[in-house]
Amino acid sequence: MKIRNDIVNSKKLIIFDSDGVLVEEGKVLDGAIDLIDFLTNNKIENIVFSNNSTKHPLTMKKIYNEQGLEINNVINSGMLSVDYCKKKNISRVYVVGEKGLVDLFEENNIKVVDTDVDAVIVGMDRMLTYEKLAIATRLIRNGARYIATNPDPAFPTKRGLEPGAGSMIAALNTSTDKQPEIIVGKPNTFGFKLIFEDYKLKADDCLMIGDRYETDIIGANEMDIDAIIVNTGIAKTREKPGNYKNYKEVPVIDNLRDLILK
Repeated sequence: MKIRNDIVNSKKLIIFDSDGVLVEEGKVLDGAIDLIDFLTNNKIENIVFSNNSTKHPLTMKKIYNEQGLEINNVINSGMLSVDYCKKKNISRVYVVGEKGLVDLFEENNIKVVDTDVDAVIVGMDRMLTYEKLAIATRLIRNGARYIATNPDPAFPTKRGLEPGAGSMIAALNTSTDKQPEIIVGKPNTFGFKLIFEDYKLKADDCLMIGDRYETDIIGANEMDIDAIIVNTGIAKTREKPGNYKNYKEVPVIDNLRDLILK
């Protein structure tokens, strides 16, 4: 098995987005297993860098492995939000988000409460209620810091695009008349810098494969990391997935199998 695109063979680490690239609603996408197996067999490291904060990274890694995807490591925007709060000495938070995000804060000794908080953390929440938005609004208006996991307005499902964390952020922006002090997920370079530090690598050593230009690709571009768009997930909803406003055009492949020649 050979990689058609020489750029892959020249790298030490391949950074994958998750939803819409490797999997979609639990289903492994075409070519993903073969490509991951090739990387493993050729001692090229892989990591999933996901904006999805709904699941714990260890849970995500376990699910990938059960699906036949030998993923070396997983980081997500939930991890990044915890890391940011620790750096800012934030010890009490209110979370608009799901159990995976709440668990990350609690296991890092950051209390998840709904009164007297240092910050409100906003991520994707498929159990979102008016009451959650009301509590978050009051806390932010009363001086709590406002931190968000990722800007993705929607995410792909078999039913079509459905609301993502960016939709929850938009609601709170409106109700509080404020913007988050930081959105830690892609395209923010916060996570890419962490990867560089952990793996002791440079930009030239890495390749980003994603499906959303304005997060996956712009974040990589900001760090001078080579990038490829796979025309699945969000990309398949767009006329020109490799183009975005005034940013440089990047290569587009139909699916991960396009990187493989048998």
